[in-house]
Amino acid sequence: MGRSKEREEKGLKIDLLTPERKLFLEKEADYVEVPTQAGYIGILSHHLPVMGLLGIGILEIKKGEQNERYAIEEGFFQLEGEKLTLLCKLAWRPEELKIKELEKQKREAFEILKTSDNPEEVEEASKKYTRASIFLSLARG
Repeated sequence: MGRSKEREEKGLKIDLLTPERKLFLEKEADYVEVPTQAGYIGILSHHLPVMGLLGIGILEIKKGEQNERYAIEEGFFQLEGEKLTLLCKLAWRPEELKIKELEKQKREAFEILKTSDNPEEVEEASKKYTRASIFLSLARG
């Protein structure tokens, strides 16, 4: 008797792109956590199609026991079938983040938050402070 061929599991394929570079194409994943402007969304294989706006945050990709994380900043994402495409304004691998520069940005933003009464300036400083804090957590491991 012949053995029946086991059905091959189909996983997610992910592209992470910025205007300047392709961080990766067709990366395989079992699970992806995407930072959107409305919060994080988890995506598994066979997820319904979805598209939306990316926020500032950590993109997390899991494949088996491996877990990869990337800092991303704004853009768009689209999931169609098993293909997830992320088009980001900026994206970095953890080792590309500069801890001293992020600490400086965080300090400068905090000073503006403490002293400014200009709503637009406060909003921008708040965004910079949050971005630096999130990216520092990734850079420090």
